[in-house]
Amino acid sequence: MINKNIDLEDVILYLATIALSSALCYYNIYLGAAGLTIGLFCFWWEEQQTHAAQRILKNTIEGIDKEINETNQERLFRMPIAMVAIDPSGSILWFNKYFRSSFGFKQDEAIYEKKLDEKLGIDLNKLKDSKKMNFEFEESSYALVANPFVSNKQKVTLIHFYDITQHKIREERFIKNEVVFCYIALDNYTDNIEQLPIQERSMAVSQIDVQLNAWAQSMDAYLQGYASDRYLMAFERYKLKDLQEERFSILDRIREMELYEKMQMTLSIGIGVSDQEKTIREKEEMSRAALDLALARGGDQAIVRYDDMRYYYGGKKEATEKRTKVKARVKAHSLRELMLESDNVLIMGHRNPDMDCIGSAIGLLSACDKLKINAKYILPGLNYGIRSLFDYLAENESYNDSFISPDEVPEYIRAKTLLIIVDTQNEHIMEMPELLEQIKRMVIIDHHRRSNDIINKTIMNYTEVYASSSCELVVELLQYFDDKGIIGEIEANVLMAGIYMDTKMFTFKTGVRTFEAASYLKRKGADMVVAKVMLQDDLNTYTMRSDLVKNATVFFDKIAISSMSSQAEYANIVAAQAADELLDIKGVQASFILVQKKDEIAVSGRSMGDINVQVILEKMGGGGHLTIAGAQIQDKTLVESKTWLLETIEDYLKENEE
Repeated sequence: MINKNIDLEDVILYLATIALSSALCYYNIYLGAAGLTIGLFCFWWEEQQTHAAQRILKNTIEGIDKEINETNQERLFRMPIAMVAIDPSGSILWFNKYFRSSFGFKQDEAIYEKKLDEKLGIDLNKLKDSKKMNFEFEESSYALVANPFVSNKQKVTLIHFYDITQHKIREERFIKNEVVFCYIALDNYTDNIEQLPIQERSMAVSQIDVQLNAWAQSMDAYLQGYASDRYLMAFERYKLKDLQEERFSILDRIREMELYEKMQMTLSIGIGVSDQEKTIREKEEMSRAALDLALARGGDQAIVRYDDMRYYYGGKKEATEKRTKVKARVKAHSLRELMLESDNVLIMGHRNPDMDCIGSAIGLLSACDKLKINAKYILPGLNYGIRSLFDYLAENESYNDSFISPDEVPEYIRAKTLLIIVDTQNEHIMEMPELLEQIKRMVIIDHHRRSNDIINKTIMNYTEVYASSSCELVVELLQYFDDKGIIGEIEANVLMAGIYMDTKMFTFKTGVRTFEAASYLKRKGADMVVAKVMLQDDLNTYTMRSDLVKNATVFFDKIAISSMSSQAEYANIVAAQAADELLDIKGVQASFILVQKKDEIAVSGRSMGDINVQVILEKMGGGGHLTIAGAQIQDKTLVESKTWLLETIEDYLKENEE
């Protein structure tokens, strides 16, 4: 083989020698042959020397490579990172010294060809898919990295075990000592303080300050008041677990304080924490939002927000009625201006609307009519609970064109359409939740406690959980519209029927402002007899309600539960009525009725006040008030739902006994 690395100069020299020798042969054949022989010999000799030099260089390189490989293998074997090579079945083919010592294998223990997943409990399928995963072994933490390759036509995976124990410890220490912001508000501070004589006010405030400061000192926390009724507390995150385990006992201590003439003060607390990377401002905003939610739900409770999860504590006291009407006046002015600025108004309630939902809508429809604004209520059809109301409305032609079906809604959506949502703020139970994306200008008027599924993108939200009903809130707003004849006798009767239904004839959730709203409606011509007629039942509903009460069973010595299966359209209404009647039984503090209708089970809960049915049914996906709540259960049988309800009640009772 000719050496490809011969220099060009050597080639020219050899060719010149051959040419010269060939020329000499013409004159003297012997001399030419000698020259050609010498030239060929020199060429052969050069080739031999070059090959010899290349062999020496190759041997030298191979020797160096061998030394490097041996050195690398030794280093891999002694490297302070555990490594193991496995075949596709998970059998160990090779491992280094640190692997043996890290996982407690004895020196004489045979490891080769053993299954790695059986030895260490590693999920190799998960590692194969992700190439990376974390792994815990005894008290150590490892980050596993898999590197597949082929050796001698065999598939091999080399796994590195990076020890991240110290990193995890530092991370846990950081999370443990992360600063948590805790916002605290005194519920109805202004109303309560105004009841006190001047000489008693400072004493009451100091009593509360002493309790809060003692609470903060017990946690070695920082506490600072930034308003007469607001505080900010900061503490390490690991202390939050203790607060949750004791279910924020400070709520009970403040509530049980003996103030002037048995005046009761309550707290609302909001805390936000996150496992994601958040700035100080974002963490503070999470805590502030949690406090706002606690206040919107009626106060006397603590809410801890973990990213998208929320945990509720307290809420043992019904929301305290606010005595000032400044907020109602401001909201009324804002609502009136929003109506006047709008192209038209659409009003929507919850599915299966009741008297309170339709009643509040009728009040708003009347206001829009007096303001010369085109307004419609979205109603897919009539149900048993509102049929008598529509029979009453049919006597007057004013509302013949005030209701539209969901199919007609697109025709009424304009650039400046105002959507007013009444008697709910939970998008999952709204008549047309898709409108929340189609209409940008939204107003909410509701009296239910806020849940996790609230609507945030509103331009006005008038939610007062102290109110008896949405009808009461609408009446308060309409009083400040300053327009004569804003409602007439028809609207007054319908609004009165809504209040009448939700208060159970002025026995539940009835405050001073409820009677003030009723008084206003009476002045507008409301007749209590007409309201009662709209709420009358027929014989079938009365019989069904009686059967539910008769078949009820008392659990835990104080909670009555009854259930039935019915396809009647009025089944849900009868369930709510039966739950109310069960409270008339001596010793019953709370009642629950379960009614199965098609593939859904409706639960109605009622309470005398000592048991919070809202907290119980929230855990089952429902919500409401402390004394009135409901839930819709799917994908469970009636028996399974009742068992779930009993387990939830038992958990609630245990939590409140601790």
